[in-house]
Amino acid sequence: MSRKKHGTGIQFAMVNLMARKGVLKKYRVARNCILFMVVGMLATPLFATPKPMLPLDRNIGQIVEIQDGSVEERALQALSESYSLSWIESYVPSSMRTGFVYTYDRILASHLPLQQLQIAQAIQRGHLYEVPFCYHEPTYGYGSMTWMQNEDGAFVLLSFTLDE
Repeated sequence: MSRKKHGTGIQFAMVNLMARKGVLKKYRVARNCILFMVVGMLATPLFATPKPMLPLDRNIGQIVEIQDGSVEERALQALSESYSLSWIESYVPSSMRTGFVYTYDRILASHLPLQQLQIAQAIQRGHLYEVPFCYHEPTYGYGSMTWMQNEDGAFVLLSFTLDE
């Protein structure tokens, strides 16, 4: 029996090299696909339409957009109206009105309505909601209001602080 030669060493090396090139080409394609996917995932936020950020106030925190029916909306309404008997009846629970007027009458009468208001995210502490705010007219000042929901689900004002 005669043995057939499968080729010379050079031919064998060439076949081996071509086989390697095919494997290397497959790895390059896979590598390029992976790199493309990674770059695509990292670049996607750059092309997305970002939600505009409202300013961050150093005294009250992140300013928020006011949502309908929120405690922040209720606070904005109260701070934007003139202080009067109807203001007290609208925002303060009847059981607290005498003490509230005695405590806050002068400060509310001299400051409300506030101008150029900004409201920060309410901070919930148990059943209480603290709503930080700041104003820019006639000068800068900030404060907070403490609210709770009554049995009807309406927000009622319990306390008020102001720092000028």
